[in-house]
Amino acid sequence: MVNPSAQVAFNSLPDWLTYLEALHPNDIELGLERVRQVYNRLDLNFSQTKVVLLAGTNGKGTSCHLMQQLLCAHGFNVGCYNSPHIHDYRERVTVNANWLSEQQHCDAFQAIEQARGNIALTYFEFGTLAAIYLLAQQSLDYILLEVGLGGRLDATNIVEPDLSIITTIDLDHQDWLGTNREVIGFEKAGIFRAQGKAVCGDLNPPDTVKQQALEKQLDIVWQQQDFCYQIEPQYWSWQGKKNQFNHLNKPNMPIQNASTVLAGLEQLGLELDINLINACFIDFQLAGRWQKISTQPDVIIDVAHNPESIRFMQQQLQQYSHQGKKIAVLGMLKDKDIKTVINTIKADFDAWYLADINQPRGAKATDLQTELTVSDKVSCYQSIQQAYKSALADAQLDDLIVAFGSFWVITDILTD
Repeated sequence: MVNPSAQVAFNSLPDWLTYLEALHPNDIELGLERVRQVYNRLDLNFSQTKVVLLAGTNGKGTSCHLMQQLLCAHGFNVGCYNSPHIHDYRERVTVNANWLSEQQHCDAFQAIEQARGNIALTYFEFGTLAAIYLLAQQSLDYILLEVGLGGRLDATNIVEPDLSIITTIDLDHQDWLGTNREVIGFEKAGIFRAQGKAVCGDLNPPDTVKQQALEKQLDIVWQQQDFCYQIEPQYWSWQGKKNQFNHLNKPNMPIQNASTVLAGLEQLGLELDINLINACFIDFQLAGRWQKISTQPDVIIDVAHNPESIRFMQQQLQQYSHQGKKIAVLGMLKDKDIKTVINTIKADFDAWYLADINQPRGAKATDLQTELTVSDKVSCYQSIQQAYKSALADAQLDDLIVAFGSFWVITDILTD
């Protein structure tokens, strides 16, 4: 652990990131007291900007990016903070979908370093404060902040939102958030503000979320109650409190989450143009979300790593048209629900290429193998790159390779 009282300065983004990785012994340390102290010292002004907080087990990243694209299409200046990144740290902070410069990130890190004094911050906390600082320097109509973990105690929750959105609620990060949907729902509902505006996109929200909405007297809209969607073979339709849109293009994301985003825009009081919406939907693609990166054989990458996201990936897989075998390249973190993930989807693949994730939280390929039977075609490798290259070498031109299980899987494949 780096001495928190030592003030430093670096001239490059890689140097700053190396410093942040050594700054705190823990990857995760939930709580807002330390972050709030530093945030208050920054004295940032968001009075001219509307802030949206997006939490959820799945879909918050894609929802954040879709909302940014839709707001930009309607003529607004929009800043966005997401985590984690896949290829380049600068992916985490965008203004009108564009990255900021390395120098801007370095300046922001320097500002946080000076403001924190003797206060120790984790990598995520430091980066979140720097992102908020960066976005405060821009002339923005909207700032969209993706919650990292949970909601109530996540570093993003230090900012007062004009709108709070929960996409879905399911089991994930159970060591930190709890072992059932009621407890996890309570944590995610921590982004609600008394008498504030909110959207809940979950199809069956836990009672804890409903109770928090009632106690805080929210102006909240609920999926299937105040807004809803219907999927048709080629298109989909959406009904909100004010708008109704038919013949919508299907974006490359769960329609449930796209529906939640439209409800969020309606809660913000925007006049929506169906032509602009459809143009965004048809072009929407977020890296690592059912993303096709190669053909002959077809290769698709997906960050799906928990039961809910795996079920959606399974739907995509079953609808995918191809002639050959389906081959899985899988790596996971050891704190994920490995058993449920593999058992949910194992019947959909003909062969498995399992890989170690060489990170502190990474599971070994042999850990994954225990959930597969001796009759399954399984190979184990010491890295994602090895597993992926072996799958490519063994695949026929009409096969389908799907690499999934963690952001680390996608990062290693795209940077290889």
